[in-house]
Amino acid sequence: MDPEELLRRLAINDEKAVCAAVGGGSLAPGTAWPLDAKTAALVRLAALLSLGATTTSCRATVELARAAGATDQEIVGVLLAVAPAVGAARVVGAAPRLALAIDYDVEDVDDVYDGV
Repeated sequence: MDPEELLRRLAINDEKAVCAAVGGGSLAPGTAWPLDAKTAALVRLAALLSLGATTTSCRATVELARAAGATDQEIVGVLLAVAPAVGAARVVGAAPRLALAIDYDVEDVDDVYDGV
């Protein structure tokens, strides 16, 4: 399905298109998503971070991104990429959740802020 048709169907709340988009399935038999697995996982992570998703949700998506070949630098880069769009408060709130999702130790994060 071409992008214009897909957007039209989503805009009119076409049930099949919406279910395929939300469910992550293909939009039509034999039609694959136009993004490779790594890019799709990084974009999904960006959306989750933008929405303030839980660490558990972020961790599952980080694991998908890593399985598709994403590095920790690329994963953290996602947070930096969405920062101008979501603002400082959202980035500061998402950073510890993303760190935990990547398995970074952020236990002493309060000590860092107290020492500044």
